[in-house]
Amino acid sequence: KVIRAKSVGNQKWDTNNSNTWASSSLNTYLNGTYLTSLGTLAEKIATTTWKVGGGAYANISQSVPKTAYQYEVGSSASTTTVDKKIGLMYVSDYGYAADQSGWTTKLGSYGSNSSKNWLYLGSFEWTISCDSDRTYGAFSVNSAGHVDGSGVGSSIGVRPSFNLESSVKYVSGSGSMSDPVRVN
Repeated sequence: KVIRAKSVGNQKWDTNNSNTWASSSLNTYLNGTYLTSLGTLAEKIATTTWKVGGGAYANISQSVPKTAYQYEVGSSASTTTVDKKIGLMYVSDYGYAADQSGWTTKLGSYGSNSSKNWLYLGSFEWTISCDSDRTYGAFSVNSAGHVDGSGVGSSIGVRPSFNLESSVKYVSGSGSMSDPVRVN
């Protein structure tokens, strides 16, 4: 799985205020205009089954990464899926990107661990997970590093995420900004 290092800009999760990912304006943009802008890289991106049913606030924001994972993509996840090339990170992706000491911290309290989380940008950004308690809510990471719910009509940062085709091979690179991973 690849998660873009920087936001591609601020956008609404959905311009119609609905948290149904399959019909969201952000999904349409990512798998249309954005995907096309990637040129030949688009051919290396696998179509992925994204679990997009989200979860209740108590099970995502007010839980530790392991619990959030279970409700987003694990055994307690909704069966709602979409098959697309581009998505966003899950809340649990963000949670597990923290130093291991943060894995026992509720995601809504992650501010104290933000400096130890390599996915933390210091600004608001969307995740793919909707807030199943509200038809107009989705989970986001705020500027303090906490996972919280946001109205899908809010315009905040977007970091596309995708999986590479199994035929893609590692060529070189450590994955740092000065030595990026190269594939072919």
